[in-house]
Amino acid sequence: MPPTLLDRRSVEAANEAIRRFVAGRRTWSRAELAELDRLRTVWQAARQGQGHDPARRLPGED
Repeated sequence: MPPTLLDRRSVEAANEAIRRFVAGRRTWSRAELAELDRLRTVWQAARQGQGHDPARRLPGED
């Protein structure tokens, strides 16, 4: 089944959140690595069509 527009937006939003989070970083603390892992989990859920759950909002979303 083709992804819906909402699913594509969720994936795009998750990708953008990851890009913003990693931009310019050279070293990573354990907390930052944990946050990156959380963002990747949100991205993976969005790719599976489950990323539009309001409880899993991304940083920067209103």
